[in-house]
Amino acid sequence: MNLGQQQKSSGDKRLGDVDRKRVLVIDDDLPIRGMLAAALRQQGYQVLLAGDGAEGQRALTIHHPDVVLLDLAMPDVNGWDFLQRLQETGHLGKVPIIVVSAHVRVEPQALLQMGVAAILPKPFHLPDLIDLIEHLAA
Repeated sequence: MNLGQQQKSSGDKRLGDVDRKRVLVIDDDLPIRGMLAAALRQQGYQVLLAGDGAEGQRALTIHHPDVVLLDLAMPDVNGWDFLQRLQETGHLGKVPIIVVSAHVRVEPQALLQMGVAAILPKPFHLPDLIDLIEHLAA
């Protein structure tokens, strides 16, 4: 392969990355983040990872994901705080947010009224999550 072909193939790869939908996973549980990242990449998504709401806020601002997966119970800046900051800055509702948490039974209506697109309680079935992401990222 000559240099022109190498440049073209690397350019094609970058163009392909641009077309891939970006999913931001905000969860403090490292094994869950890793499992979600691997599963979503296998489905062709570009995956961004954050360990709490503050990291998630930065990633959201910089990378503009197509969908956000959000855990509620996290140290420091938790999922509720993340949603509150989005609401205060007017960004809530601009990107679909799927709350994926064991703690959603407490206030599901409050989450939906805030502008969350969907709620998926943990434990969840991965195909259900993939279906939701495909629907919301379309």
